Parts: sequence; structure tokens; C-alpha cells
Amino acid sequence: MKPEEPMFPSSIAKIRMCLLCTAVMLFTHDIQAQTPVLNITGANETLERNLRAHIAMPNLSCDSQADRLSRFSPPIRRSILGASRALGFYLLESTTEFIAGEPCWSLNITITPGEAVRVSDIDINIRGDEQLFNTVLNDLPLIVGEQLNQASYEQIKTNLSSRAVEVGFFSARFEKSQLLVNLQENSAAVEIDFDPGERYKFGTVEIEPVEYLSNEFIRRYLGFDEDAFYSSNALIELRNSLNDSQYFSNVTVTPALDQTQTSNVPIQVALNLRPRRVYSAGTGVTTDIGPRLSFDYENRYLNRNGHKFDVGSSASPVEQTVDLNYTIPWTKPATENLRFSGGFLNEDNDTFENQTFKFSSIYSFINRFEWRQNYSLSFQHDEYDINNEDEKSDLLITGLSLARTRADDALYPTRGWRLFGQVRGASSSLLSNESFLQFNLNGKHITSVGPGRLITKFEIGTILADQVAELPASVQYFTGGDQTVRGYKYQSLGPENELGEVVGGKHQLVAGLEYDFSIKPNWKLALFTDAGNAFSKFDDFELKQSVGIGIRWLSPIGPIRADIASALDDDNKLRLHISMGPDL
Repeated sequence: MKPEEPMFPSSIAKIRMCLLCTAVMLFTHDIQAQTPVLNITGANETLERNLRAHIAMPNLSCDSQADRLSRFSPPIRRSILGASRALGFYLLESTTEFIAGEPCWSLNITITPGEAVRVSDIDINIRGDEQLFNTVLNDLPLIVGEQLNQASYEQIKTNLSSRAVEVGFFSARFEKSQLLVNLQENSAAVEIDFDPGERYKFGTVEIEPVEYLSNEFIRRYLGFDEDAFYSSNALIELRNSLNDSQYFSNVTVTPALDQTQTSNVPIQVALNLRPRRVYSAGTGVTTDIGPRLSFDYENRYLNRNGHKFDVGSSASPVEQTVDLNYTIPWTKPATENLRFSGGFLNEDNDTFENQTFKFSSIYSFINRFEWRQNYSLSFQHDEYDINNEDEKSDLLITGLSLARTRADDALYPTRGWRLFGQVRGASSSLLSNESFLQFNLNGKHITSVGPGRLITKFEIGTILADQVAELPASVQYFTGGDQTVRGYKYQSLGPENELGEVVGGKHQLVAGLEYDFSIKPNWKLALFTDAGNAFSKFDDFELKQSVGIGIRWLSPIGPIRADIASALDDDNKLRLHISMGPDL
């Protein structure tokens, strides 16, 4: 039996490893020392960087003599001339000198840039409808009075050509494009005469048939008419709309330019359906409702007109829900739908117990200002207990809401905002026990500040009603918890009765400020403060405030947050808050 080998290297092995590392370092240093050196003096940072990018060092051995090296001076001087003129230095003077030496030869270049040529005039003539090219003309990379940069001049031509293709001018050409340099005045004038030519139109849109959805239904996603002017943006929007519909696993939208016989471009659409039925289950946890189990079912296309049905359910110690939705895509299915819903909510927290049965219909669409607009009509039956007072309520509620979110990243935005506004109400003369009118407004804003992000949030709500106490807990205002005022229990804040028990509020005001920054990849540290409360009278508003510190893990499914918050009242309680999901 062989003796067991030692777990760690012996002292001799360690010495060998050190000697090997030293040898490698010396060898690497020797190779670097035997590399030709390019020295440039007299040039600013931008010019030096351009010179180094254009000058090709001779591929000669380090022991080459100066007379052999000097043969490469003419092409190097031409490279210097081209690199300097590209940045407007037409009066530049330079000297080049090869120095033979140890351990390797070097090339020394001395630059006297002189005064740079500046742009004196930009004359761009576009034949035909110039307005189609305003996006290019209003954002030129060259500006009169600035130093000439030939790359920017070429970029103008590239932008014009790209825009022409984007809007259907496939035979566009430059009748004239020249850069006129006047060395006596040290100026340069741009002259461009651009002829877009004939503008092409959309031809026949050929949609590859799929098994469970009708061609007529899919065509309702088209945001353009056949024979309309060609636009690559319209094709991108079509592809995005079909992708976002959740019907398809793969979408290909192709302009068949090789099949163009006239000025009409055929469009080919190829689609692969996603699985029809989807079952999913999951677990999660938040401090507000505790550990949660969820189960969801979705039928993505019940019929050839794209009707959808889904069931969502969840259970936690505080909250149990079941929601059923039947969605009918409307005239513009990419942005418009009619949804019928039914659901049940049972909530039992430290402030109240509430059971809600709800049936609703919602018409939803994107309006011309790009806001999601919803009209809703719902009937809900509530059975609730606030401070051992059992109540029942029936309400037929009509509502209007507007919402919009803009962000540079869906999961972890560095810039963005969200705004939601709602008005809803019921009348005792129409299938309701009580009359009320409620206004809600909340929002969030994220911006980059220094090394991190500044996040601000707010919630405002008010109810117009004779007796707010007669409304169900699902309508009244309570606050506190992970998403509102951290440092306090979920739904634990509100006006109090004579016994010090929390009752529902008529108004709500909440605000928060947070700053987070990276401490290591995918981990953030956050500092925050929240303030607000629910209340019945403005002259009896008691502000509840907290401060805290938190950690964020940027998981693949979105940020997961853990916060420690201190309630700034008499006892300064500390409370842990765990939450997850996108910031907006």
C-alpha cells in the first residue's frame, strides 16, 4: 500500500513554483522591453490617439539600423498627414526620426499642429420631401464654427443614407458631396446634394398560416395598410407587437426586396406558436403577507380569434386570492382589449379582516398620448370586521384610470418613472349600499445621482363620502408596510378611535426617498426614509416617519430587497422588511 500523499506542496515544490513564476515574469518583461517604441510629442490627446491608430510601425527586428528604418519614413509621413487632416489640422508640421538603440529601436515624432480648420458653412440640399429627413438634419454631428472632423462629415452621409432606407428610398444617391477646404481662411464648407429618388410602398403582406389562430385575427396587428409608404419602423413595431402578444415563440418579419417587381415591397411574416396551455406554481415571501404559495393556469388561445383565459391563485398567512380572467382582443389587439374578471380575496391582518367577492369588466387601451387607459365596471360584495364590528357591503363601482411607465431597463432601471391615477365611485341609487367618490394618485421616479440611484415615491388618496366608516375596508385607507411606510406593520397605520384602535382613513399621504449604490457586482446598499399616514381630517394628520438601511440582490427575476427600518416614534422600533419585484 502506497503512503498517502501530503495534502499541501512540499517546501521544495513551493521553491520551484516561485522560481518558475519569476522566470515567466522576467521573460515577459524582456519581450516587452524588446518592442519598438513610438514616441509622439506636441499633439493633444485626441490627435495623438488618431496618429497612433493610423501609423503602422515597420515589422523589423530590434537590431535594425537607422538607414534601413529610414526607408519607412515616407509612408509614415503620409499616415501622419491623413490622420491629422481627418481632425482638421491641415497646417500641421511634423518631423520623424528613427533611433537605433538598445534594447530596441524607436520612432520619435514631433508635432506642431498649427491652427485647426473650422467649419464655415453646411449646405445640405435634399430633393423632394425634406421633412422626412428632419431627424438627421436636426442632429448633425458637425456644427458651424467647430473644428473640422472628417469622420463627422462622413457620418452625415451615412445618416442620410440610413434614413433613406428606413423610410423606403431604396435608390437614393448623392448628386454631390464635397468638403471644400480653404487654407487661406482656414475654413471648410460642406456641400451635399442628396436625391432620395422614388419612395417605395408596402406590397402584399404574406402571413404564414398557423394552426390555432386565424389569418384575419393576426392581420389586426398590422399597424400599416398595404400600399402605404414603406417604413422599417412600422415593421419593427409589427414584430414587437406580435412578440408582446404572448401567442408566439418566434416572430420573423422580412421585407422581400429581392422580389420587388414594382415600387411595392412584399412583406413576409413567419410565426411559431407558443404552447397553448401553461401551468405554473411558485413560492415567495414578503414581510407584509409572509410566505406565499401560488398556482396559475393560462390558456393563451381559446379560439381562432385569440381569446384568452387565465386563473391565478395565491395563499399566505395574511392573504388568500383567486382571480379568473377572460380576455378578448379588440380592434387593435396589440394595445386594446376587453376583460371580464371574477375573484375572491380574503385578508386577515392585525387591523381588519375582509372578504371580497368581485365581478368586473374592464375596457383597456393605449390612448393617443401613450397612456394605458382603463374604463371599469365592477360589482363587489364585502364582509369585513374592523375592531370587532362586523359589516357587509354591496357596491357597483365605475372607474377610470390612467397609467404609464417609462424606464431604460425593465428589471433594474437607472432612469425612469411610473405614474398611476384613478377615479372611481358608486351611488346608493344604483345597486350600492353607500355612495362615494375616490381619487388615487401614486408615482415613482428613479434617476442616477453620483455612483448610485435616487428613488422617490409618493401616494395620495382621498374619498368624498358622507360616512367613510360605512365603506368596506377594501375602499378605506390604511398604510404601513413594505411598499408604503417601512418600519411599521402592514396596514397598521390610520386614524384611531377613542380606544386607540386603528380605523380606516378618509385620506392618505405617503412619500419616500431612497438612495442605493453598488457594493459588489449584483449587490446594492440602500439608505432610505419613508413618511406618511392615513387620516380622517387634515387638521388631525399625524405624520409617521421611519429611516433605514437595506441590501438589494439583483437576481435574474428582479431585485430582492431586505430592509431594516426604524420607526421614528416614542419607542423607535426596528422592523425587517423583505420584498421583491421590479422597481417600477
